[in-house]
Amino acid sequence: MDDFVQKRRYYRLKYPRRAMPVVSIDNQLFHVSEISEKGIRIVMNSFASLYRGLTLTGTLSLGLDNKIKVKGRVLRFDDSEVILQLDQGPSFKDMVEQQRHIRNNYPAHFARLRSQTVTS
Repeated sequence: MDDFVQKRRYYRLKYPRRAMPVVSIDNQLFHVSEISEKGIRIVMNSFASLYRGLTLTGTLSLGLDNKIKVKGRVLRFDDSEVILQLDQGPSFKDMVEQQRHIRNNYPAHFARLRSQTVTS
């Protein structure tokens, strides 16, 4: 039996801290803690100039050869993170490649996530 069940329409990939990709928005770089085909969670220390519904565009770097244009609206704020609902972003293929990259390079990451979900 699988302990971890994805209940969302689009798979969300949480990154280990050392593997976080970056997104460039308005010539500033920000780490990304989580992505999906329709959303992105961006780590920002200060977002006083942002508001719900604001449209942001940028470039998500998922490796040396994989730059993806992103466009979305600020959906909400969560501690030091901004969650965007994307109109343009990673494809299903990008998501599969990223998941494979994390599994190959950080094998304990998914086990750790499952254990956190089960104990929550």
